[in-house]
Amino acid sequence: DGRPTLLIIDEGWLALDDEGFAGQLREWLKTLRKKNASVIFATQSLSDIDGSAIAPAIIESCPTRLLLPNERAIEPQITAIYRRFGLNDRQIEILARATPKRDYYCQSRRGNRLFELGLSEVGLALCAASLKSDQAAVDRLLAEHGRTGFLAAWLRHRGADWAADLIPDLPNLIPGPEAKPPHAPDQSPAEET
Repeated sequence: DGRPTLLIIDEGWLALDDEGFAGQLREWLKTLRKKNASVIFATQSLSDIDGSAIAPAIIESCPTRLLLPNERAIEPQITAIYRRFGLNDRQIEILARATPKRDYYCQSRRGNRLFELGLSEVGLALCAASLKSDQAAVDRLLAEHGRTGFLAAWLRHRGADWAADLIPDLPNLIPGPEAKPPHAPDQSPAEET
């Protein structure tokens, strides 16, 4: 319907191993941009994409890539894969020397850059909770505190009590669906005659 949409495909190798889903993914990559949608395709290894029948569609339709450090990037077989994705020897060397879980390499039409994603204690608490034990804690805290109390409870659970103490009374901060946005007029517009 034209609303901005983000389609996230994590563990993309699973999608590529399923012939039917790979075909659907290829179609999405070719058509969704026209419908104001973007695709995030995440996989652990470029070889998953490289060996796929839809590799050309992925490479062409996903011009911005975030690559993780890979100390094996300078090995001949792995280097060949990176080259097929448009990286030169210097870029491959950067990936081989980058620090895992800290450095990321952005490859795009606008340029390429190694960057560091140094998340704070709160950033890590909110963005890096992917263990099964984290998910169990999320479920438990949601059940105990509800949606409005979850954030403070989660931050305390992760040892960020100071951040939890900074959270204002969320029900007063986040209006319900019946509340008018601050820019809404007090009266409805006059009907056309």
